[in-house]
Amino acid sequence: MFEIYDEEDSFQKVEHKTLGVREVFNLLNEWIINQSPISLIEKLIFFELLGAMVNAGVAIPESLSLIAKQTQNERMKRILIDMKNLIEDGTNLADAMRRNNNIFDEATCSVVEAGEKSGKLNEVLKELIIQYERLNTVQKKIQSVMIYPIIVIVVMILLAIVVMLFVIPKLTDLFDGAENLPLPTRILINMSNFTIHHWPWLIVGFITIPAAFIWWKNSKYGKRIWGAFVLNIPGISGLIKNMILSRITRIFGFLIASGVPIIDGLKIAAHIAENPIYEEKLLLTADDLTKGIPIAENLSDDEKMFPPMLVNMIAIGEKTASLETIMGKIAGFYDETLDRKVGNLSKIMEPFILAIIASGAVFMILAIFLPILKMNEQIMG
Repeated sequence: MFEIYDEEDSFQKVEHKTLGVREVFNLLNEWIINQSPISLIEKLIFFELLGAMVNAGVAIPESLSLIAKQTQNERMKRILIDMKNLIEDGTNLADAMRRNNNIFDEATCSVVEAGEKSGKLNEVLKELIIQYERLNTVQKKIQSVMIYPIIVIVVMILLAIVVMLFVIPKLTDLFDGAENLPLPTRILINMSNFTIHHWPWLIVGFITIPAAFIWWKNSKYGKRIWGAFVLNIPGISGLIKNMILSRITRIFGFLIASGVPIIDGLKIAAHIAENPIYEEKLLLTADDLTKGIPIAENLSDDEKMFPPMLVNMIAIGEKTASLETIMGKIAGFYDETLDRKVGNLSKIMEPFILAIIASGAVFMILAIFLPILKMNEQIMG
């Protein structure tokens, strides 16, 4: 049996293979675009531009098209174009935003929906801009506090690796073994030997351990445990609770003022708490509210999560039918408290970092100089 070799068929096969590689490249490019993050500042800029154009009388589809042309983030650009097409097909802005719920949370969508229904979209967008500006300010303050200790710890780890790879092996040769060396030196030598001979396992560990932790933290079981854990960390739990209560009270009050029913607003506020412990409590409160049990009465049984001052203010708001005003005042109070605690956190972190640096330096000095002193004593003796 003979095979007939057709040059044209062969060329088509090669061309098909080339197209396959191109398709893989395109799929990879699409995946990278879909995974690219959209920062808080990008969402803030989007609402600022949209609010300015709506205020100027520009139609929403045209506004989205113009904003998409100015956006550098390819993923954000595609989302805006998709929203424009949906609105042109008859979908309202809030539902178009819900199609991208990993970008726009339910609280934002509900607020926009309330603005569209009430004909006050421009006012609602102004309030959203204030909310996002506040979140961006808090985020920047926390990042500025945390960046210093992160840099210090990373530099210390890199220096330790350099010492274990290049300095300790020479000391080991100098001391001819580790039998009679001091304990800090033996520990450092063992760490150095492990780093030199088992570095692939270290790399695997540095990759898999954080990945496994993130997977566990995002799981239903791990999310609840982690949520309870961060609420009990000494020195940090107060800051985290303030952030959660500030976010809940501000968004809840804003939702009520925008015309969202109290029960729906409470459910939305529960989801934006970003802590499963608070989320469960607020969802239970919303459910009990349908049975006639007031919000303050529900929240009064856990003073660690909801301080008495907050519960009493909510009770006053419920009795006087001014809950949205009370929520705004409470949010302002927690915003000021949060600013103060973030400032105090930076003062607390400085001695903590200095203690870590001093501990590492003392350990290194003892590990390196103790055997040298011991050798000097033997020589002098």
